[in-house]
Amino acid sequence: MSPSYRTPEEVNALHERIRFLEEALEANAYAMDVLASTTAIFGDTDRNRSPELIIQNTIESIRRLLPAQDMAVYVLDNDCSFNLAYQEQPGELEPDLADTVEQLIQDGQFSWALHQNHPVCLPSPAAGDSVLLHVISTRTRIRGMFVARFHQAELQRYEMILSTLTMVLFNTAYALESADLFQMMDRRQKALQRITERQSRELLHHMSHDSLTNLPNRMLFSDRLSQAMERHADNAGHVALILLDLDNFKRTNDSLGHRAGDELIRKVAQDLSELLNQARERSGRHLRTTLSRLGGDEFGILVEDGQGLEGVVRLVTDVVRKTATERQIFDQPVVSSVSCGIAIYPYDGEDPDTLLGNADAAMYEAKQRGRNGFRFYTQDLNARTFRHFELENELGQAIANDQLVLHYQPKVELASGRIIGAEALIRWQHPKLGLLPPGHFIELAEDMTLIEEIGEWVLRQVCRDLQSLHMPEEELPRVAINVSARQLRQPDLAGGFHRIIREAGIPPRCIELELTETSIMDDPQGAARVFQRLRQVGMSLAVDDFGTGHASLMQLKQIPADTLKIDRSFVKDLDQGEGHSQIVRAIVLMARTLGLDVIAEGVETERQAQVLQALDCHTAQGYFYSYPVPFANFRELLRPAVVLPVETA
Repeated sequence: MSPSYRTPEEVNALHERIRFLEEALEANAYAMDVLASTTAIFGDTDRNRSPELIIQNTIESIRRLLPAQDMAVYVLDNDCSFNLAYQEQPGELEPDLADTVEQLIQDGQFSWALHQNHPVCLPSPAAGDSVLLHVISTRTRIRGMFVARFHQAELQRYEMILSTLTMVLFNTAYALESADLFQMMDRRQKALQRITERQSRELLHHMSHDSLTNLPNRMLFSDRLSQAMERHADNAGHVALILLDLDNFKRTNDSLGHRAGDELIRKVAQDLSELLNQARERSGRHLRTTLSRLGGDEFGILVEDGQGLEGVVRLVTDVVRKTATERQIFDQPVVSSVSCGIAIYPYDGEDPDTLLGNADAAMYEAKQRGRNGFRFYTQDLNARTFRHFELENELGQAIANDQLVLHYQPKVELASGRIIGAEALIRWQHPKLGLLPPGHFIELAEDMTLIEEIGEWVLRQVCRDLQSLHMPEEELPRVAINVSARQLRQPDLAGGFHRIIREAGIPPRCIELELTETSIMDDPQGAARVFQRLRQVGMSLAVDDFGTGHASLMQLKQIPADTLKIDRSFVKDLDQGEGHSQIVRAIVLMARTLGLDVIAEGVETERQAQVLQALDCHTAQGYFYSYPVPFANFRELLRPAVVLPVETA
């Protein structure tokens, strides 16, 4: 038999071998093509952010390698659970590939396959089929599992290129890792952006709103005023600017403390906000308002489309009524009121600063006219306001320029006319306006927080004047000094005053401090503490203007005072008949019951002095005996032979 002769069986085997090699070559060519294009799995810089696109690109690559009946990809989530992320033909074949995988998980074979770094073929419930599992993992972390269903014969034909599957899924794992990392960074970036935006909004809100009331502050209010004026520049509408200032707010702040003052500000702001909300609801047409806290105890209200000046009057009247009420501040009843100034654009100013200045001038005029009311701006107010501001500047220099002086009004023993002491009363020797009484500048000094400095100056000057008398200590007169409620809140008022007296060498008994009953009743506990400390260092204490502050007998018992001063309003009518003396009689009886001395101020007639003496009041001061006089004149009145009243008094 010729060597070239082949049997039919051999020829068929040879053809089968050639076909296998051709198919293997074709598969290897596909594998090389897939490997060359595996970077497509990662996608571009935008697409690699999506795990869905990565899985889709992976399936497209594997489909070119292996003719699977069905393919699925499971992805490991943050809770270490495998979730079906993709299935090529869900529910079309029996049994379903997802159900087969679920059975493999229960049998533990899925878990076993996770630890293999190569394709794992397991029998399928369907005859003649196999299930291929291949872990999707980097060198350090499992990302998921690839699952495919094959006819057994087809799988054997492609056994040589299954190693390519390992490389494809290795790239898939890194692509998923990259996408996860990018998404984490993207989430961080978005979170940081949200935080930054929120902080920016909060910062903007903080810069434009008052921290105590959360109302717009002066900066935002001025901006809204400018916008309102621009909106109404070319039409017949108007803009009303209302400035409000709480009356006697510093008295509340000084007597009850800054926390109480802040609480009062908050409650007033709430009441004003509610009032404006109600006004907007009542308005038949759109009413635009802005409420602002401009600083301290000052508020601003901007009103647009207010139905004419009549509507502005109705609104500001409601504001005054709503604010003038009693509020509970930390269990203390506090009565507040407001003074309002109104300026109207375009009549009272064509720019925001002018309008604000004119509204402020009107508000100051409302305060000057008794408070608890409102005033519209008129042109003559500017001159008065300028004079007020000029006075503020000059008062700041009054001490340095030695313009303050003391006058002394004698206190007289009614029975003998003998001078037993005096009250020191401050005056301002103004270079242009002449001698100004305290009513012209003391309240201004309190507003400017100069009252503490002025109080110390008064005490030092009294000590200097007493030193200049060159009398034995036991003969020195007792001099009364007025103390404001603001001074009473100084942390160490008693210690500071005692140091001044000790340095001057004046006996503490020569200094008597007078505080009005109203100031004491604003904070009776605080006043009692300070009075006790002052008594300990040797000074005597008097309750001034008694009868005007509604102090109870129990409150008086708690205050370690030495003297009650009967207010002049009860003294002036004593010579008009018996009926006018009953209040004074009751005050004297109360004082004697508490062991206090009594002095009547404002005595202007001999008859008043006689009635007081009959009512068991032993001491008085007033114009009947002497006007307040400079110290040089007071020194003359202290001569032993002088008995008041005298003609020169």
